[in-house]
Amino acid sequence: MAIDYSKWDKIELSDDSDVEVHPNVDKKSFIKWKQQSIHEQRFKRNQDIKNLETQVDMYSHLNKRVDKILSTLPEKDLVDLSAVTKFLNANFDKSEKNKGENVDPEIATYNEMVEDLFEQLSKDLAKEGKDSRDASLLKNSILKHRAKIDSVTIDAKKKLDELYKERNAHISSDDFHTGFDSSFMNKKKEEAEKLEAAASSAPKSTSDSSILNKLVKSSTPQAFIKFEDDPMKLAEETEEFGKIHVNEYSKSQKFLLEHLPIISEQQKDALMMKAFEYQLHGDDMMTLQVIHQSELMAYIKEIYDLKKIPFLNPIELSNVINMFFEKVIFNKDKPIGKESFLKSVQEKFLHVQKRSKILQQEEMDESNAEGVETIQLKSLDDSTELEVNLPDFNSKDAQEMEKVKVFKTLLPEEMQQAIMTKNLENINKVFEDIPIEEAEKILEVFNDIDLIGIKAILENEKDFQNLKDQYEQGHEDATVEKLTINDSDNRGEVHEEVNNTADTVD
Repeated sequence: MAIDYSKWDKIELSDDSDVEVHPNVDKKSFIKWKQQSIHEQRFKRNQDIKNLETQVDMYSHLNKRVDKILSTLPEKDLVDLSAVTKFLNANFDKSEKNKGENVDPEIATYNEMVEDLFEQLSKDLAKEGKDSRDASLLKNSILKHRAKIDSVTIDAKKKLDELYKERNAHISSDDFHTGFDSSFMNKKKEEAEKLEAAASSAPKSTSDSSILNKLVKSSTPQAFIKFEDDPMKLAEETEEFGKIHVNEYSKSQKFLLEHLPIISEQQKDALMMKAFEYQLHGDDMMTLQVIHQSELMAYIKEIYDLKKIPFLNPIELSNVINMFFEKVIFNKDKPIGKESFLKSVQEKFLHVQKRSKILQQEEMDESNAEGVETIQLKSLDDSTELEVNLPDFNSKDAQEMEKVKVFKTLLPEEMQQAIMTKNLENINKVFEDIPIEEAEKILEVFNDIDLIGIKAILENEKDFQNLKDQYEQGHEDATVEKLTINDSDNRGEVHEEVNNTADTVD
């Protein structure tokens, strides 16, 4: 099948810097207005195309039914609506109706539309004072209506042709469709035979003819490389393609022709992720090279996507590859295509550099934020203070002697020295250098010998009693010994203290 490449010669590549506006008009606003206008025109054109396509398709189905009735059903039965209905249901699918994006889902079926047409034409004859039961008159009315439909259909097709030409003159992102990541495999033998026939009829003068014949000599069309388990998995062939130098275009072209399945959305993205990997290791040269090769795959993929082929057609894809290198890369008469391609490569290279720096900074910030996990002693209530309760080293009491034994045998020497100062800052300083698991064991020792207590200063006796009840309910081993109560109404002072296990903060 011959492919018309002339539309690629008409593509004009430019950027916003080419726009010239009046000095009194803001350039950015002008560009925005222009873009908005283009989008609105494109939307309207697409809607007009959909509406006309729906209209032409509907008239085609209706005309089939009317023509079948006029050529098969006896003329006398045309005025019998029940006979018309019975004939339609016997010869056509009675549930078939028009479908589309802009079509009302509640629209009548095609058979019902034809029935309504016959009924309406009969009523029109009656309004004109004619005999609505005259079959010949009704047939003439049907033929006139049929001629009008033909006229409207011709006009609609002409308008459609104009809209198609206008749409094809502009290539936008709307024209690109996902097809390269499809794992669809057409298993019909005749499809493979068509591909093989196309390969055998292709020009034998090209050096790639043997490659194409080799690719299509299989029972099924080729499938694009796709990894279901790991979308970012890079095929060995794709990684090898990424290592081809940016200036070796002939080598890149030959490699792609020999490895068509790698030209897929998934493999292109996986190769781009390889560029991030090189950039994170500070290898600018390999980053640029891999991005360049990934863009070659992306451009070719987008052009092939316009053909809307759900599987890998070796002939079509090879034609696209050759056309791209001929029209864009090797076209010395019109270098603007290659310049645009290289500009896209450079923009993506700068983007990868920028994103890599951000990722590295985020990783450093996250690492610094996490720091080293330690245990620190701190009171969670502003009205209380933590204090150190040393065991009585000179006591003969069995309980105190047990506490002294635990203190000297289960606590590290450095921690013992810090506790002896009765300074929480010194204790916390020791905790900073102790692994979290070991620190938790030390806290258990603190709890066993009631080493850290809570000291609170309350304003009245009622608050003291409430606090006492709270600790007795929550901590059965809590002991109330001494608490300072300042009562503005009483000149005397009562001293008592509440000892309890210390609050800890990880």
